[in-house]
Amino acid sequence: MRVVVGIPARMGASRFPGKPMAKILGMPMVEHVYHRCALAKGVDEVFVATCDDVIRDAVESFGGNVYMTPPDIPRPGLRVAEACKAQSLADDDIIVVVQGDEPLVDPGMIQLAIKPLLDDPTLQLGTLVSEANEAEWNDVNEVKVVADQKDRILFMSRSPIPSRTREEIGPRLKQVAIMPFRKKFLIEFQTMEMTPLEIAESVELLRAIEHGLEVRAIRSPFRSISVDTEPDRLEAEAAMAKDKYFPDYSGAARPKY
Repeated sequence: MRVVVGIPARMGASRFPGKPMAKILGMPMVEHVYHRCALAKGVDEVFVATCDDVIRDAVESFGGNVYMTPPDIPRPGLRVAEACKAQSLADDDIIVVVQGDEPLVDPGMIQLAIKPLLDDPTLQLGTLVSEANEAEWNDVNEVKVVADQKDRILFMSRSPIPSRTREEIGPRLKQVAIMPFRKKFLIEFQTMEMTPLEIAESVELLRAIEHGLEVRAIRSPFRSISVDTEPDRLEAEAAMAKDKYFPDYSGAARPKY
């Protein structure tokens, strides 16, 4: 069984056009994500899935693996699924989808994400979740999560859930966009019909939930910064200046993957 990380990236993001190429300490954001995923123990390969020549050229310039995909793919996981079709991957290989807007992704987050699928061969997919602070809970760019007692996700929304009209019932959770899939299921997921709640919330994992499938909430203690706006980029840049992993890949002699 192999573990492969796929990073979907496109220039046409509605909230921050061109963000995969936005510079953080002089390096495109997608390059930060690539190198940091490659630092994770147990990862056999990393690739970028894109529909944009400028991203392809950037990834190739630092020696990364990149696959071109059609421009009309609506969801990040589906873009990675399309790229997987061009590769020789076994059905039970684990594909970890890591959004290209997570420049401070900790390698430990990848290791945390794959563990449940390594431990349980019947589990098909999951996503990291972490506690949401007040600002994140009210931010429509953050996807909130509610799960049952066995960490099976019940619903995901851009609205603040669960309700706070009564006493708080526990930690408020948000999605961290690191999603492990079995390769066979990821390809099948691509063929499933889009669902009403998925469309309403613009959250692709709701497709699996609405089709009656288990999506595991994998609780993470790590804090990261998703870049959806220019202020987010500035916050990420300030954090990167103090980051312990950045010196490992920021030198002139960059590793070839």
